[in-house]
This record gives sequence, C-alpha cells and structure tokens, in this order.
Amino acid sequence: MAGSIGAITKQYVSSIDFLDQREILNKVLDITNEEASFLDVIELTGRSKPTSVPEYNHFVNEELYVLGAVSAVTGSGTTAITADLDTATSAAAYPFVNAGELVLFPDGKVGYVTAKSASKTLNIKSVDASVLTLVSGGKISFFSNANGEGSLSPNAKKWGVTKYSNQVQSFKGKFEVTDIQKASKVEVDFQGKPFYMYKGQHESLMKFRNDISAALMFGRKSTTKFSDASPVLLDAESKPVQTTMGLDQYVTSLGNDISLLTSGSVALADISALTQLLNKRRAPQEYFLFVGTTQNIYWDNLFNNLGNSALLSQGARFQIAGKEIELGIDTVKIYGRTYYKKYLPILDHQNIVNFTGGYNAKDAAYGVPASKVKTNDGGMVDRMQVRYMTEGGTDFKYRETLLGGLAPVPTSERSVLEVHYSSIQGLEILDAQNCFKLK
Repeated sequence: MAGSIGAITKQYVSSIDFLDQREILNKVLDITNEEASFLDVIELTGRSKPTSVPEYNHFVNEELYVLGAVSAVTGSGTTAITADLDTATSAAAYPFVNAGELVLFPDGKVGYVTAKSASKTLNIKSVDASVLTLVSGGKISFFSNANGEGSLSPNAKKWGVTKYSNQVQSFKGKFEVTDIQKASKVEVDFQGKPFYMYKGQHESLMKFRNDISAALMFGRKSTTKFSDASPVLLDAESKPVQTTMGLDQYVTSLGNDISLLTSGSVALADISALTQLLNKRRAPQEYFLFVGTTQNIYWDNLFNNLGNSALLSQGARFQIAGKEIELGIDTVKIYGRTYYKKYLPILDHQNIVNFTGGYNAKDAAYGVPASKVKTNDGGMVDRMQVRYMTEGGTDFKYRETLLGGLAPVPTSERSVLEVHYSSIQGLEILDAQNCFKLK
C-alpha cells in the first residue's frame, strides 16, 4: 500500500485500526441495581422456616364477640322492643346469642335479651328504664351477660377456627458457558478475574433470586397443585405447576386495601384513620412498611415537613431514627405505633410494574406486622416468613448443580459448564387480616 504526504497527526494514527492503544475502564458498571430485594429483607431478619409438604396451612381462632345487624325493629320505649337479626349479615351472630345477653345499642343504651325465637327475633328490654331506639340496618353488640340468683347456666357456646393456606413454588435458573468462552480472556474484570463467565454466572444467580423475590411480592396462588390429577397449569414437559400467593394478594384479599383520603399525598388524617382501623382490630404496634419511590416521598414529605421550605428545620415534628437494622430501614413513631419504612426498588422497576392501568403496586405502601404473634399454647411465631421445602438432609431452599463435561465431576462429554439453580419456597403471612395496602 502506498504511503501519503504530510505530517503524522493524532487523527492519522487513530484511523489505523488497533494501532492507537485503547484506554478501557476494566470494570463493568452495574446500572441495574437488582440486588436489594424483598427476599433479602426476609432472609436477613431470619424469617425462613422449613416445611415438609408443598401446601402449608395455619389456623386462626374466631372472634369471641359478635356484632349483629338488624333487619327489622318493632316497638321502642322503656319496656321492650323486638329486633330481627338480618339473616344474611348476622348468620353467625344469632346462634351465638343467648337469653340473658346484655346488648349495647348504637347510642350507648344497654338492653337485656329476655328471649329469642327460632325466627331470629330477639326480645330486648332496657336495663335502666331508658328509652331504647333502634332502626332497620342498625347494629348491636352482645358485650356481656347477666343472670338471676340461683339460675341455670346459659347454653354453651363454641368457637371454631378459620383455616388459611398457601403453597410453595418451584423456581429454576440456569447458566451455561462453552469451553472456548470459559478460557477466553476479556478486556474487563469480573470479581477480579478477566473472564466473562463470572459475569454471566453472577447475573444468572441475581436473576434467579429476583424471580423468587418478585413472586413473593406479586405472585397469585394457583388453583393447580403439584398433586392434581387433572391440572390446569402444565409446564413444557406436561407436569403440574403451582404458584405461591405473594404479599400483594395476601394484603388485598385478606387484609385492608386502603385509598388515600387525598390522592397524591399522605396526610396526618390518613395516618389517623389507619391508626383507628388498626386499633379497632387490636393490631400489633410494630409494622414493616414496604414502599416504592411514590410512597417514600409521601412519607418523607409528611414527617420531615418538606413541603414547608421556609420552616424546613423548625417544622420537622418527628424524629426519623435511621438505619435501625442495616437494611436501609427508617423508623417512624406516631400515635403509639412504630413503622419500619423500607424502600424496595422492585416497586419502581421499569420493566416489572411500570403500568399505566389500574394495577397500582408501584404507588402503594404495604404494611406487615413486624412483631411475632401469640399462639394459644403461649408460644410466639413470626407473622411473616418464607417456607421452604426440606427432607432429611436435603435442603431445597437453594440448590446449585454443576453439569457438563467441564463440571468438577464431569457428567457428559459435551464441552460446556452448566450451572443449574433451583429453589422450592413460598411466602406465609400468619396475620394477613392486620396487614394493609395504602395507595
């Protein structure tokens, strides 16, 4: 090739392929930030528990008191009235009521049940000659009982239990690298070594763990079970597939789905209404509060008074005690209840929950009791935990299997290294009735 005339310049040298030495940052920049997850919070707080069956159940005792809705009222005054309990809304209340029950009226008056009929009608008389008034659609509570001297005991009462269940889900992931690529060096370092396989293996593991975390957050419990003879869900090998109920379904189907009083902000009125609801349910005093950016901003604006730029420092009414546990958790105490606010990046994930429709997980705050719940035998168990399958010495919480001709113990003649990840686990919330979703 003929030369050319003129001075040698930078532009001339750079135009010759590979002649100018390259300046390369020998690190791969992590811009996806996929590692902080709901699963990390559960595991780092020690909330994992084995199960020996793919479907796990728990039982909750029933309320000791009942509230009766009234469908019709006859009479009013200081003597007696008759109240018909609504069959649809008070099916559980009528068998519970005995003659001799004390009845609390909506206006604070107290009546006494002198008799009840098979037609779900109660005869109620005032205990102190007060005027008893009640309208159709009103509610009455049976808060105590009173009996005469030397009387017989009332009819025996019995309480059952309510069954709740969830199930594990089988998760799998895989990474594969060939002999040539495993031995080939690249320009950048991964975990201190210039081989691409370390990047691929790490990201495959992160994807596998985040699949589990996303299912624990957004999963829906399938009707199909592994044991079904005629399953609806089948995998590519025609095997039954079952999925676990995630946090969102636990809260929205069994807990309290709450809308903000004013869209676009959390106000003291919202926290006040939430507190009244939780106290009415006799809910615990400590809560995890899982938030995305939207609710994180709402709560910080409220408790740091960030909307008041003129009085920013003076207006901060509550102290935010940061990093109680090394998980990026802020602590907020208000109205006798403590909220451990934890930001979860998955609630903002642009490729998971970035919808414009009605599904509002990214704009919601999920409240889950952080303390333990009592059992009837005096024990204490975590309200939120992960259940993973185990049998004897085999633990199915996380398994890594190496296959192929390049495995430490070769399993085939094919010149590849296959890394297989598997896990069988699911979410369990024992007190979902006291959880809430604020949106």
